[in-house]
Amino acid sequence: MNYTSEACAALGADIASAGRKESLPLRTFVSFYGRTPAEVAELWELCSHRILKTKLKHLFWALMYMKTYVAIDVITVLLDISYPTLDKWVWAWIEAIASRHVEIIDWNKRNRNVPDDVWCRVSVDGTDFQIGEPVPFDKRWKSPKAKGGAVKYEVAISIYSGDIVWIYGPHRGSKHDYAIFKEKLKALLDAEEAVETDAGYGYHGVSHDDNIRSRDDFQSDEERREKSDLRARHETCNRRFKQWGILKQQFRNDKMKHVLVFYAIAVMTQMSIDNGNVLFGCEPKTKKEARYYI
Repeated sequence: MNYTSEACAALGADIASAGRKESLPLRTFVSFYGRTPAEVAELWELCSHRILKTKLKHLFWALMYMKTYVAIDVITVLLDISYPTLDKWVWAWIEAIASRHVEIIDWNKRNRNVPDDVWCRVSVDGTDFQIGEPVPFDKRWKSPKAKGGAVKYEVAISIYSGDIVWIYGPHRGSKHDYAIFKEKLKALLDAEEAVETDAGYGYHGVSHDDNIRSRDDFQSDEERREKSDLRARHETCNRRFKQWGILKQQFRNDKMKHVLVFYAIAVMTQMSIDNGNVLFGCEPKTKKEARYYI
């Protein structure tokens, strides 16, 4: 059974207000669930068949849990359910949404709208999320960005369409972005294709890798500004991930579950992009010039 956006709006308002309201302003609805009613209906249609005997309210529980990430004792009281019941349905839905990354996060989308003679089709960066310090302590989980225990994911965004086209992780917080890039993404690039990165990829002799164009690889002031805009757009995408409380706050669940959360939120972020909530446009005008070596 599929639901209209109106039915989703009504049920979402009922759950959030404990039956006191029949509707919520759109901004309030999104503050509770991170999705519009139409996007909730789309998620239900996309994933519900993968979860045996699920109900629409279970999807709302999962969305509220990820968006607010309040203490478990608080949310079980707010929803008037037991912890085992909440845990069962929340993680069933998170896993179901995450599983759709195979078709939603599409590497081939990097070729959309690409002109001829360009250096790169994607920008790439690592993004870090806080987790609790491992016991016993292991410095490999410590991230300089997060200033504590963290997991890291590699994210690639199409330069000319603004789509999320690649996610890869989790990795320990201390792992170098370039080491992650070499594991899988480098091998997926076409001949002579490069990726735009920040300055962090330029350390440890990385500047000799023709697949990397870091912050300082520019041929004019115009290209320097274009590259700055690309890095800013990538950070905008990272901020969209962290609009969800479960990724903004320190992760309190088993760290092995973090990957399900990140992949689910990446899927929903790309679905929003597909539905028109696009990242800002910053398509470079600079074209590729021949490289000459002596």
